[in-house]
Amino acid sequence: MKETPVAVVTGGSRGIGKAVARELAGWGYRLVLVARSRENLEAARADLAAERSLTGADLPDIEAVDLADAEAVRRAAAAIAARHGRVDLLFNGAGISIPGSFDLDEAVFSRLLAVNLRAPFLFMREIIPVMLRRGQGRIINVASRNGKVAVAGLGGYSASKFGLMGLGESAYRELSAGGISVTTICPGWVNTDMAAGEGASLAPEKMIQPEDIACTVRWLLSLGTSVRVMDVLLECAGDVERRASVELAKLYALRDRHREEFDNLVL
Repeated sequence: MKETPVAVVTGGSRGIGKAVARELAGWGYRLVLVARSRENLEAARADLAAERSLTGADLPDIEAVDLADAEAVRRAAAAIAARHGRVDLLFNGAGISIPGSFDLDEAVFSRLLAVNLRAPFLFMREIIPVMLRRGQGRIINVASRNGKVAVAGLGGYSASKFGLMGLGESAYRELSAGGISVTTICPGWVNTDMAAGEGASLAPEKMIQPEDIACTVRWLLSLGTSVRVMDVLLECAGDVERRASVELAKLYALRDRHREEFDNLVL
């Protein structure tokens, strides 16, 4: 008899994580939802149960844990691995964003690193051995476009996401031979409470939607076991257009300042 695959989704009570959990439930995964608020987790479990007609043993497990608490994260990850005996997919979707760079309080900077980088590391460290024993598994980390291109005023957040990119790339190269696929998704503005709290420059309908991330996960899951995808960059169309216009304006200004050199440029 075929065993039910197990997916662990951090940040699974809302936003990106909840959308991905909904998608995975449709693919037949047994879900383990991880977030800080038990109340939000219970609400998410009830929503998923109603939407996907889940009952009994098919209901998602929930783990309420503060991802900034290293010992609590270690205990939760180890308990999940022991309880289920298998993890087919680890989706590290939880994250926080706090603006600031060198003006950040040290404790705030540490919290950014703890939630956005250390927590995924700890979950991976506990769950990778479970995957290796079975010779298969998939890890999907959610970083950010700011994990590829840092911007002024988000030094702490960008540092945490650049770190997650580096961790993911190392894991991608180290674990492939063991049958484990590791992918980092790097979205721009996503229509979530986090984006609203940061004063996003785009209207909600112009942003990437949580369901778009879920569709990306669906695509990754649809690929054959011989395929590896290291990272996926998702951008808002409006951002791409605006940056292209700005770069073009810079090019024209440079041409006008150095017209003779530009006209004689040989490519």
